[in-house]
Amino acid sequence: MINVQELVIYPLSTCNLRCKHCYVPDGKKYVLTKKNISWIHDMFNEKKTIIMGGEPLLYEHLEYILKTFKNVTISTNGVLIKKNLNLLKKHKDNVTIQLSIEAGEKETNGIRGYETDIDVWNTVMESASLLEENNVSFYFRCSYHSDNLKQIKKYVFPLSEQFNAGVMFLPRIDKIPLDVNSNLTFFRDVLHQENCAVAQPHFFQFIGKHGRCKAGDERINIFYDKRITPCNLDLDYTLGRIGDEETVIRNNIKTFLDNFKVSPFECSSCKHSSECKGSCYISKSYLSCPLKHNFNIENLIQHENLNKQRTIQETNILTDYVKHLGIC
Repeated sequence: MINVQELVIYPLSTCNLRCKHCYVPDGKKYVLTKKNISWIHDMFNEKKTIIMGGEPLLYEHLEYILKTFKNVTISTNGVLIKKNLNLLKKHKDNVTIQLSIEAGEKETNGIRGYETDIDVWNTVMESASLLEENNVSFYFRCSYHSDNLKQIKKYVFPLSEQFNAGVMFLPRIDKIPLDVNSNLTFFRDVLHQENCAVAQPHFFQFIGKHGRCKAGDERINIFYDKRITPCNLDLDYTLGRIGDEETVIRNNIKTFLDNFKVSPFECSSCKHSSECKGSCYISKSYLSCPLKHNFNIENLIQHENLNKQRTIQETNILTDYVKHLGIC
């Protein structure tokens, strides 16, 4: 078996929404069989499992996944939570729900409610309330970009307090990365919130932790078309396919790590690059990373006149919290 910290599985390409920024292709529908899922379980020894899609709550063998894999996070658009609540309650000791949103009702419904009559934002809020009432672990996942930072502060930051749940931010990979000043300001604003984090390696390097790109060594992804890749966002590099021999997959992983997982040229002068590897290479986060300008949490503490001991304690608590989540 191949040991991995995080195993990402796309069991199907089918979805009940048509989000404007979705990279799942239209046309042919793909679904992994129960036999495919069993092969994945026999091949990989995971600590966390992240189920994506399509919409995972549509998958007919979802309960088999919940019974078979460890520490499962289901990344969902949140529309089908009520319909699947009994299943989620049944397996709540082994499941966390990631509710995907945008920056407020207008952006969420404009992007995720595209070509539907569903009020996605308010449906997700109702789903969050149901999960909270039934003690099913959940957190929010929100995309950020230069045009929605004000809306995030107004509509998304308050969710962590309203639901006592985490809010994890990831960059829109179809958008231009933030400029350095905007990135730094966003980091600062996020750090002022409880249970909020930017789920990117350079953010954790910024706060003095061991943020790193996990693609290929700590994380492996399996797509609905049976391809095995280093990352769920890496659509180009293939490590193998369901059914391949373990030695083939291991050799391809080694080739990827030795020859292709390298820090970007832009990070060559950064002391964090050997571990961080340029943060998320798909989203090109390295282009606007404050660390390249030698600005980190220590500078922020001085600049904002923050209590150093309290700030470090809060970042430790935040890091421990995020470690328990499966985030994509």
